[in-house]
Amino acid sequence: MSKAIVSIVCGLAVAAGVSSVSAQMLTTLATFDGANGREPWAGLTLSGNLLYGTTRFGGANNLGTVFSVPVTGGAVTTLATFNGTNGARPLSVLILSGNTLYGITEGGGSSLIGTVFSVPVTGGTPTTLATFDGTNGANPSAGLTLSGDTLYGTTRVGGAFERGTVFSVPVTGGAITTLGSFNGVHNGANPRAGLTLLGNTLFGTTTGGEASSTTRNGTVFSIPVTGGSFATLATFDGASGGNPSAGLILSGNTLYGTTIGGGAGTRGTVFSVPIIGGTPTALASFNGTNGRESRAGLTLLGNTLYGTTFLGGASSLGTVFSVPVTGGTPTTLVTFDGTNGAQPRAGLTLSGNTLYGTTSVGGVNDGLGTVFALVLPFPCTADFNHDGTLDPDDLADYISAFFAIPPGTGSDFNQDGLTDPDDLADYIGAFFAGC
Repeated sequence: MSKAIVSIVCGLAVAAGVSSVSAQMLTTLATFDGANGREPWAGLTLSGNLLYGTTRFGGANNLGTVFSVPVTGGAVTTLATFNGTNGARPLSVLILSGNTLYGITEGGGSSLIGTVFSVPVTGGTPTTLATFDGTNGANPSAGLTLSGDTLYGTTRVGGAFERGTVFSVPVTGGAITTLGSFNGVHNGANPRAGLTLLGNTLFGTTTGGEASSTTRNGTVFSIPVTGGSFATLATFDGASGGNPSAGLILSGNTLYGTTIGGGAGTRGTVFSVPIIGGTPTALASFNGTNGRESRAGLTLLGNTLYGTTFLGGASSLGTVFSVPVTGGTPTTLVTFDGTNGAQPRAGLTLSGNTLYGTTSVGGVNDGLGTVFALVLPFPCTADFNHDGTLDPDDLADYISAFFAIPPGTGSDFNQDGLTDPDDLADYIGAFFAGC
C-alpha cells in the first residue's frame, strides 16, 4: 500500500514541479571609500542595532580602522583609526565585552609585528593592551577568545620555532603569555584562525607544517588554557581537505571547519572532526563552480552550515553557501559579481534568519569592500531530509517513514506524540504548499 501511495503522490509532486529556490537576495548595507576604511578582511560583531568590524587599510593613516554600520544599512561610522604606533592592519573579528571592543592588528606596535588593542564602542583612540616582539609571537591574523578576565589568541609566526603560537593576555593589558609554540613537524605551523573554547581546552587549526611531515596539509589541535603540549586531533591528507585557515565551530561532540584546498574537487572542503580526535570527514567539496577556497569559519542554523568562499561561483569572485551538517553538495545561495562585493574572506554573523558579512573588495566605490546582509527563508518543515531543498525525495522518505513498522524518525509531523493519519495529511499539505 505504501509503495503505491509513494508512487502516486511523488508522481503528482514531479508533475506539479515542486522544488525550492536556492538563490537568495543579498542587500549591500555599506560600501567603503578609503576615507572610512578599505578591505575588510574580518567578520562582524553584532550588538543591538549595530554591526562592528575592522578594515585592513584606509582611514586617516591608511593603516586600518574600527567601524560600525547600522543593521539596516547606511553610512559607515569610523570609531578608530590606526597610526602604526598603536597598531596597523587589523585583520580580525572583534569581540565585545561590556562597552569595549577587543581585537588584534597584524602589524604596528613597538616592534612593528602586531598588537592586542581595545576600543570603546562609542569610538576613540585604540588602547594598546600588548605588543608582540617575535619571541612571544608575531603577526597575529585571527580574532580573540575571551574567558573570564583573559583573552586568548594565535600568532601566525614567531615563538620558539618561528612557526606561530597560542597566547593569552589579561583583558586589562599586560605581558603576553605564550601557552604553546608550533614546531612545524609534530603539531603543525602557522595558525591563521582564532580559537574555540570548551571547558579548559582551546581548539584550533594550523594551515600547514614541514613539507616532509604528516602535518604539511594542516592540523586540528587542542591545548589547555593553562598552556602545555598540543594534542594533534587530526591531520589532513588532501582527500579530506588541506590547509585550513579558518577557525572551528562546535556542535555536540563534533568540530566543523573549512579548508582552502583538497577534497574531491581540489578546491577546498567543509569537514568535521570528533572533538576527541580522529580522521577528518569531508562533508562537502568545492569544485570552482560552487565555490573555491573557503577561508572563513562556519555558522550553524538548525541542521545547516553556512559559510563563504573566497573565489569561485558564476563570476569567480566568491559565494555564500550552505551545506547540511550530515554532508552533501554545497548549495550556492549568492554569487558575488564585483558590484555586490567580491572575495569574502570572513565568516557570517547570524541574527534571527539574517546572515551578515563582509567582502574584502568590490562594491561601488572602486572595489574597496562591502558590508552585506542575506535574509534566509525560515526553515521549511516539509524538508524531511534537511538538505535545504524541497523535492520528491522528501515526500517519498516521509511516506516511507510513516508506513514503517514501527514508524520512522520524524513521522510524527505534528509532534503530538502519535503517528496517525493527521500527520500524513498535514505533511502532504505542507509539502504541496511549498513548506
